[in-house]
Amino acid sequence: MIAALLCALPLLEFFLAPATDVRRVSFRDRLTPSLAGYQSGTRALLRTELNLYPLGHSGLPGVGDIGLFGSYTRSLESRTLTADRALAFSTQEIAWDAGARYRGVIGGQERFGLSVAYGSLRNDFSGPRLPGVVLPAGTVQYWRPGISGRLPLPGVVLGAELGYLLLVRQDAVGAVFPRSTSVGADAAVHASMELNQFELRLSARYTRLSYSLHPLPYDPYIAGGALDELVAVELALGLRL
Repeated sequence: MIAALLCALPLLEFFLAPATDVRRVSFRDRLTPSLAGYQSGTRALLRTELNLYPLGHSGLPGVGDIGLFGSYTRSLESRTLTADRALAFSTQEIAWDAGARYRGVIGGQERFGLSVAYGSLRNDFSGPRLPGVVLPAGTVQYWRPGISGRLPLPGVVLGAELGYLLLVRQDAVGAVFPRSTSVGADAAVHASMELNQFELRLSARYTRLSYSLHPLPYDPYIAGGALDELVAVELALGLRL
């Protein structure tokens, strides 16, 4: 009776992850002096993640490994500077994503994963402003197909992820350069330890958004391209039910 009930329940995974990150925005072939770019300070974040496999306890091959996931991240307000260190601002990051995932299980352990998600990354700025100074504030939203792999070793599981970011909204740069085009990707590596229903995971992630700006001679801001980079490190504690 109890076994039948467990088979009918979904598999849930919940992670709570304190993290830190740094963001850097730079321009190439810059002709407009106020396009200074900026380098953030180290920001403190808290990320929550939920994975749901509706038939995860059913034991059905393939079907039980199809799941849904979502995450939400919010940082504390932190001080940041323009690249020339002329101005100081406060900035805050808010991000979320949601999607579907298939995990490939071999020998009772997950070895690879395929996923597709829709995500949003927003950076808010507050503080003094000078006329003509451009801050990379705004929202980036994207579709993200991704792949992942896991290598179980004695006492630890090593993993890596790779995702392609197909931008559908790029306010942070597109508000100033409406003809810009972009390409993005992210990559992560992590090491985790599992103890019964708990998992401790250390991760590092790099996100890169590259823009071709396509300015015209009469535009108020002129540069050939922009690069938006984000480096994050987190330590996550997970519970599996």
